[in-house]
Amino acid sequence: MSARPHILVVDDHANTRLYLKTLLTHEGYLIREAATGQEALTSLKDHPLPPRRSLILLDLKLPDTTGNDLVPPLRTLYPQVPVVIMTAHASVETAVEAIRNGASNYLEKPIDEKKLLSLIEDLIVPDAPPDGAPNGLLLAGESPPMRLLLDRIRKAASHSIPILITGESGTGKELVARSIHNLSPRREEPFIAVNTGAISKELVNSELFGHEKGAFTSAQNRKDGWLLTAGKGTLFLDEIGTMELSTQISLLRVIENRTFYRVGGTEELAFRARIIGATNVDPQRLVEQGRLREDLYYRLNVFPIDVPPLRERGRDVLLLAKRFLGEAIELPEASIHITAGAEEVLLSYPWPGNVRELRNRMIEISVTYDIQGPSGAGGKPKIFELERDMIAPVLTLAKERIPEEPTLLPPPRTLKEGEREQIRRAIRDSSGNKSLAARILGISRKSLYAKMREYRIGEDDPPAPEDSEQSLLPAPPEK
Repeated sequence: MSARPHILVVDDHANTRLYLKTLLTHEGYLIREAATGQEALTSLKDHPLPPRRSLILLDLKLPDTTGNDLVPPLRTLYPQVPVVIMTAHASVETAVEAIRNGASNYLEKPIDEKKLLSLIEDLIVPDAPPDGAPNGLLLAGESPPMRLLLDRIRKAASHSIPILITGESGTGKELVARSIHNLSPRREEPFIAVNTGAISKELVNSELFGHEKGAFTSAQNRKDGWLLTAGKGTLFLDEIGTMELSTQISLLRVIENRTFYRVGGTEELAFRARIIGATNVDPQRLVEQGRLREDLYYRLNVFPIDVPPLRERGRDVLLLAKRFLGEAIELPEASIHITAGAEEVLLSYPWPGNVRELRNRMIEISVTYDIQGPSGAGGKPKIFELERDMIAPVLTLAKERIPEEPTLLPPPRTLKEGEREQIRRAIRDSSGNKSLAARILGISRKSLYAKMREYRIGEDDPPAPEDSEQSLLPAPPEK
């Protein structure tokens, strides 16, 4: 039977420590207390926590330091122990700073017991991986960029923090996400992969959050969304820059509050999974263009992972070519031999489509030359040689398929230009109703008017109709 998990509560208010100790002891946790940062560090050095089944609840404001300043030394002492910041002054800035310093998450005071217990359960790592757990890595490579990538995958897997994966199309971002999941304590839970750009904007909220029966015309039955079906596993959101801004706001609230509602629903549901986002566009450029909310970017970009393009991976190209060709003709990699001439062609080609293109070209070769892979005499594997004359024509043809002038992204704009465009679009889409426009943007009507004055929006436009007393959606309260 595994030992009871340990939790260190660091807070200068005795009543808060007593409340948390009473609550968490009742839930089966062993509780230790500290009133200051120095007391916490001394306690941890004198009486170490178990490295796996432990957690630290840390108040943001302490008499001798701040929680944000205390996180780095705590992470140095216990790199595998999650640290959760508690604050009565919650804001995007403090949350981002705490997480960038190494905290796993944060909670706003007064503490919501349901959220606290759910978060602790998600963050505390089991004693050991299940028996027979696989290696988990779905990528291969021996080049320095790949060794660095694999190291970051292993580090990411040991924590439950959000991850943002960047890399060109075809580099294997989903394989990176799956590898993180496979190596993590969540490996036995679902892995849900979603390409948000492949779903119409009218359906994405329903698919993400689920919906209640009758929530809209075609909602004939209740439906569970990805947030719920992911369970305690991993939700992988590919191409997050294609997601509607209103959906990004809702997703940010899910990450912060760990709760959500179905579309048209009133029941608060717990979100238990880990979120991994991915994009093949520079996320900072997406922010500048107004296509990705800055606060969501910072919330996801806690531990960034960049997947190197194939052209930077040196002789990994040959290793992967053997693997993919072997799969295509049903021969083991050891039975595939690449001649010196074929190596030269493979290593000199720029691989604009990255690993995906390499796999496709190996399949193309197997079909073009009708390569079969039966065993040789005596049941021994047949040796197959990939020669220059086989690969060169295929890659020459591939080059001809690539446009001479690749499609470029729109020129980068400043954050202010992106924000101005968002505001103009919201006002246009709401037919001039400022309350509705403010709701679309996730700000108050007062803030909307201030932004309109700042960006001189509406000065050259015809007068908009006054807001109806019964606007379509209520503006959010002032913050």
